[in-house]
Amino acid sequence: MSANSNLGADDYGGSKFSRIIRKCNNFRSTPAAVLLVSTMAVFADTVVYGLIVPFLPAILQDKLGMSSSANGILFGCFGIGVLVGAPVSAYISDRWKIRKWPMIIGLVGLGATSVFFAFADAFWELVVARLAQGISSGITWAVGLGMIADVYAGEAIGKAMGIAFSGFTLGYLGGPVLGGVIYNAGGTHAIAIFVGAITAVDLAFRLVLKEPKDVLSAAASKSASMADLELAQQEKQLLGTSCSPSARNSVDCPAQGSLNAVAPLPTLIASAAVAGKSADIISVSSIAQSLGEKAASIEEQDVGKPSATGVVISADEDKPAAQVSAPADKRTTMLDLLKEWPILACCLATITVTGASGSFEPTLPIHLVEKYNTKPDLIGVVFIAIVVPSVVIGPLAGKFTDDERVLSRLAPYGRFAFIIVGSLAAAVAIACTGATHNMAGLVVNLVFVGALSGFAAVPIMSIMGVHVHRMGGDAYAKVYALFNIAYSVGVIIIPTVLPPIMNAVGFAATMGVVASILVFGAIVLAIVPTCQLRKYGRQAFIGENPRVFL
Repeated sequence: MSANSNLGADDYGGSKFSRIIRKCNNFRSTPAAVLLVSTMAVFADTVVYGLIVPFLPAILQDKLGMSSSANGILFGCFGIGVLVGAPVSAYISDRWKIRKWPMIIGLVGLGATSVFFAFADAFWELVVARLAQGISSGITWAVGLGMIADVYAGEAIGKAMGIAFSGFTLGYLGGPVLGGVIYNAGGTHAIAIFVGAITAVDLAFRLVLKEPKDVLSAAASKSASMADLELAQQEKQLLGTSCSPSARNSVDCPAQGSLNAVAPLPTLIASAAVAGKSADIISVSSIAQSLGEKAASIEEQDVGKPSATGVVISADEDKPAAQVSAPADKRTTMLDLLKEWPILACCLATITVTGASGSFEPTLPIHLVEKYNTKPDLIGVVFIAIVVPSVVIGPLAGKFTDDERVLSRLAPYGRFAFIIVGSLAAAVAIACTGATHNMAGLVVNLVFVGALSGFAAVPIMSIMGVHVHRMGGDAYAKVYALFNIAYSVGVIIIPTVLPPIMNAVGFAATMGVVASILVFGAIVLAIVPTCQLRKYGRQAFIGENPRVFL
């Protein structure tokens, strides 16, 4: 009895450990695994950017005796590095369709340069380390977002990018929180250990992850297998192939345990006649016809369309739909992308929105130290007020940017409506932040800043991915390299120029400058949709044969 029990356990999958191993092995071939690894990479990249915020004044002003303008220079150096690393890695990744090795190189470089920064003793060493950090970050970020777009094609990309943006926000704004706590506990050496640890974990996940093209092949194969299984089950049900124990080896009955072993239709008719059963030829013919129609519908219904997992089933079994639809004789360049208004508008929004969010890194710590005499660990805690709301709002905003009913109500502004409204509301919250005169009021306003900035920023990556998908889908890494470049411009210009402005006019007026930048960006984004609305009317975007909008 015990032997039979053991045999049954083996038949149903073996030990619990082996089942866990099989599940993990299967998971690494799924779009969810790509999303997880890419989100971790985005988090690692952006956390390095903000990790130095709480203790940078202690190093530059107290240790090296430099002015507060040096803070902005280091943040700008990171942006310059991203400006170099992102386009180069995007070109290589899209040109030769490789995602794995560029990301591995970027992660290794990110960990090594972060250790170098932690042990630097001179300002020029800090500058070199930040430049190298930026290059590594640009590589992993552009390739990571391109991986997500590879497997979450079409309209499903919005929710996936919302999740990835939560990793971006958690690192971008959560870096100062972690930096303050870790620096207070163990100094710059602890910072180096922390960065090395998170890059090592992400590197391990990336090494076991399959290439996105293999993930697409696995997803398509699984979808086809499910279709075959469904067809076989319906065929068995329609043809009535239930067998008695004594007839299991006869021609009337398919082999036990095989749904695909149904006998050919003429054999079934003949065996039915031999057994004395009534075989209605007309009804059997109609069954065959219905099965043929069902097979055709199963084969065609998902071709070129995103499935529930966000994967596009290709008409070509060996290629994802993005590759099939892309022209074979022409590759989309970054210049081609910039000629598209939605892409150019998203680059502008990235500069204004992420630049406004990044304006707090070089200015808020100085303000807290000068006005409230705040310690580095408490500076990091204050940044929690921005981080938590932004992380929470990211997936929610991503969900709404995928909802066709919501987008149709916002036509022709579509996803841009989220950016415009969020930018204007965030501008008001930032202006109020500069006007506060106590710590409690400052924290409350920062909560609104975090939530509204996240609301405005999430649709940017979604719009870029959807538009590239409509263009043919051969330039995902390039379009997200443009996102990185725009982000770099934002963190080069805005954080670099704000500390001198703050020295001249104070914190309140500086926040007014940041708010005006957001308002300017919102106005520019609204121009094209407003002109389309005036020219065609709203009905042209929601009636029959509606005009395309994002």
